[in-house]
Amino acid sequence: MTTGKPPTSHDVARLAGVSQSTVSLVFRGAARGRVAPGTQQAVLDAARRLGFRPNADARRLRVGGPRMVLIAVPDIVNPFFARVFTGARGAAREAGFQVVLSVQRDLASVAADVAGQRVDAVLACSLDDGGRPLDDSVPAVVLDAEPPAGMGAVRFDIAPALTEVVDHLHRLGHRDILHLRADVDTSTFRERAAAVDAACAARGMRRARAAASVDRDAARDTARAALARERAAGHPVTAVVCDDDILAVGAYKAAQAEGLAIPGDLSVTGVDNVDLAQALTPELTTVDLPGETLGEMGMRRLLAAVDGADTQPTEVVRLPARLLIRGSTAPPPRRSAG
Repeated sequence: MTTGKPPTSHDVARLAGVSQSTVSLVFRGAARGRVAPGTQQAVLDAARRLGFRPNADARRLRVGGPRMVLIAVPDIVNPFFARVFTGARGAAREAGFQVVLSVQRDLASVAADVAGQRVDAVLACSLDDGGRPLDDSVPAVVLDAEPPAGMGAVRFDIAPALTEVVDHLHRLGHRDILHLRADVDTSTFRERAAAVDAACAARGMRRARAAASVDRDAARDTARAALARERAAGHPVTAVVCDDDILAVGAYKAAQAEGLAIPGDLSVTGVDNVDLAQALTPELTTVDLPGETLGEMGMRRLLAAVDGADTQPTEVVRLPARLLIRGSTAPPPRRSAG
């Protein structure tokens, strides 16, 4: 029975009884000395039976010349992605790979860049969820996101860290908080929202919510409107939990505009621990997400897949995230009984 869909390298791997990385090595002309001749023949026989043809990108991969990795990020202004790129580029260059940067919002859009490049592999960071960005004969790993079927990922273990943020605020005495969410529909931000909601519910804390794009001015306007709304409703919040350090900068500016002192009147927390977190006054309590480590580990894993050395190509690796308590959090102000 035929489905009408062309066979993929995963189909070839299943029929030949080998890994997809082995199939990739065979069709990239890189199997010599790495894949036994009998295994190579089994892959070729399976491909012939299925009618599998490597895509154009895979056919034109250079042999003997510099190899290329495409690194895709959604934003080159956000300092977190600069750190990710720095870590990934260092690992790639150490292995003799060249890198090309692609700025895209989703995985599907990466395909156009891949089609125009002689790319050996793709590392995609924090892009909107979706399907594979290219034919599966080109190895790919995603960072800080839920991987599509058949792809590996390196992610932060963010939920326990956000739970720790809420627990820290609860211990200080906060009971009414605002969760300033990133207006980005990706699995990492959905995971953050679920963690904050669950932690607040478990501790009997009231949680208001507002969403803003990851932009200082947008976050300022959104936070200011939310603070005013909650105050008018008789539920003034005493702490703002932000999905990102840039959103936290907006919360600082909103507090300033409302005449609120941090942390005397309003505590603020962030996520990322980029350099600006310590440039703020007071310094920001935030969750440390080491972007350079994420980029380096993701790239090393991707290069292992390129060379056929990754024995668990679809595994999701979780990196720890930790709360850094600084001057932006303190007990809430006492409220007047009158």
